[in-house]
Amino acid sequence: MSDYTNIAHPYAKASFDFALGENKLQEWHSMLSILVTVAEEETIAKQISSAEGVHTQQSEELVNLIIHVCQGLVDDHVINLIKVLAENGRLAVIRDLFNLFSDLKDEHERVIPVTVTSSELLTQDQVTSLTAALEKKLERQVEMEQVIDDTLVGGIVIKAGETVIDGSLNTSISRLAHQLHAR
Repeated sequence: MSDYTNIAHPYAKASFDFALGENKLQEWHSMLSILVTVAEEETIAKQISSAEGVHTQQSEELVNLIIHVCQGLVDDHVINLIKVLAENGRLAVIRDLFNLFSDLKDEHERVIPVTVTSSELLTQDQVTSLTAALEKKLERQVEMEQVIDDTLVGGIVIKAGETVIDGSLNTSISRLAHQLHAR
């Protein structure tokens, strides 16, 4: 875990617990996503970086700017979160807070994001079949994202959390080459 992840964890957990208690997990996920987008906008990101760990007039102006940009897109509770993060000099952890919140939400909803990398787009039948097989194996609902990598000769690489299933032709050829060299 990075330092930012360690710092973000209690904020993410508190946000998750609050959103869960209010039955607003999806709304909070969306609002935090908006907050990440705002915080990672180049001008604001530079100001966050320069104000990190310091409570000054500059950081108050930064908070007001973030709140102004987010106005109408986030509720009062997220605005309070922004203020708390700023008061503690923690605005730089917004991305990590969002990622941890997303992980807690996915765990609660028994959903796992899966990235499937292939040399060409999978057909709808292949997606349906692969999704069903992964849901059975992982015992979770799968949210699949397809990534095209034209350096793959064939096959697919599946990444689900910490699990990687490499069924690419590139890897098979590498294994065969290694076995041939070992003899």
